[in-house]
Amino acid sequence: MRIVTFCAHQPFLYLFARMGVDMDVVQLEGQRRFLQNWRDSVRPLPPRWRLLDWDAAKRNLAAGRYRLSLAHNLSDYIDFMPFKTPRVMVVHTTLSGRVAEEKTAVDPNAYKRDFYRLIKKTGGVLTFVSEHKRKDWGLPGAVIPLPVDCEDYCGYTGERAEILRVANQLVERGDILGYDAHQTLTADLPTTLVGHNPRIESARPAESWDELKAFYRTRRVYLHTAAAGMEDGYNTAMLEAMATGMPVVCAAHPTSPIVDGRNGFIADDLTYLRAKLELLLADRDLARTLGSAARQTVMARFSIDAFHRRWREVFHKAARKA
Repeated sequence: MRIVTFCAHQPFLYLFARMGVDMDVVQLEGQRRFLQNWRDSVRPLPPRWRLLDWDAAKRNLAAGRYRLSLAHNLSDYIDFMPFKTPRVMVVHTTLSGRVAEEKTAVDPNAYKRDFYRLIKKTGGVLTFVSEHKRKDWGLPGAVIPLPVDCEDYCGYTGERAEILRVANQLVERGDILGYDAHQTLTADLPTTLVGHNPRIESARPAESWDELKAFYRTRRVYLHTAAAGMEDGYNTAMLEAMATGMPVVCAAHPTSPIVDGRNGFIADDLTYLRAKLELLLADRDLARTLGSAARQTVMARFSIDAFHRRWREVFHKAARKA
């Protein structure tokens, strides 16, 4: 099965690498979107996957060389519409978060109504990366939660008494990612911020996937502060940290996999969370104990096998609709 997709959400796309799916990944010129071209420093390009420009992809689409097209936003979906290839639309964000981030005056109810009508009219298959995001949109569709391939993450040592956060555009997306809470919790504490954050001088992206995994192994505790109304209580980076064996300190969220005192600490009280960060920075053995439980949580609830199985069902459903 060869699928065409635009280059977006690179860690998400990489989850299909061991599924036996071949992909053509369309790279774009200009600055149409963030991380629009494949970066080996984020994930290596899997064997049999190809990078190509949009003109080459359109020729392949017109010739019927793809089983499916995979869209990550409405712009992607519309670009694929002129072609007969079956389409799957993946919703990665909440509608509430998107409206807040873009500071748009659009009526959310009208937008989602028109969005769903377009998907339904054109025979697309709609999927969401979490139940929280599906509920926020208020639309029907398959929910396939983000997983972690635990074979890729292990070996936690926690030898460096530092807080770790992996996030892009933390300031620019501050309302969604909880930047104010992040600042309060990390003030004057040793912290490593990994990601594209041009407004934070101390932050930098990982130079490679191996370096990112080394951050997970060696830093003591992971921090997650995303806003409950606009994001999930976890993201890919947090799940990867847990899979490695890191404990997590997390702002309260109804969908968080963190159970207070069992695999990390979670609360809506920043004073409490700050104290727990300081405790974990001082107690490596406690961090190891909680981190081991965090890894077991990921293995039980965020299985890569379940992700692959459910995506195969979606791909077959889309192909049948063609």
